[in-house]
Amino acid sequence: MADTHDTERALSLPAKLLALLRLRRDGDGFTPSARDVSKATRNGPGPTLSHSQVNSLFNGSSGNPTAGTLGSVASALGAPAAFLLQGAEWDDLTALGVFVARPEARELLRLMHGLEVQDILDTSSRLREIRRRRGLSEDVPTIPPPPPGVDQPREGRPRRRSLHEAAERAADYLEGR
Repeated sequence: MADTHDTERALSLPAKLLALLRLRRDGDGFTPSARDVSKATRNGPGPTLSHSQVNSLFNGSSGNPTAGTLGSVASALGAPAAFLLQGAEWDDLTALGVFVARPEARELLRLMHGLEVQDILDTSSRLREIRRRRGLSEDVPTIPPPPPGVDQPREGRPRRRSLHEAAERAADYLEGR
């Protein structure tokens, strides 16, 4: 998945959930269903959510979910809860994942507090150099790409891409073509 971060506009909750679902596809390319996510919330730290609650979050009809609800869904999808918060500053799943998983990274951020911008830029430059030496890309996407192979088309009936195509198919069916 390409980096979907837009510096001018924050990602919506359904867009963030879609990105998380794409990252959790199984080997056959299927994303977890609302029922799968609902079942996974039973074992999490927050409230258990029904599949209809999860579905409402997925399709954007749940306008103001509670922090507990967001925490349950994030936990079920293996993501930091902060990723599901509103605002562009929370759209960087990679950074939030490092922040949650690595106490050393949190210490590094605390040490940056009070430094001049140039000092932070120097630190950033040194980190890029370390990545180059280790053969790692300097371009770290804000949302990691999905595992290889899961974005391949699946066998089965082809999906209609537009309402126009659906209408054409219905007309063909009615005319016996």
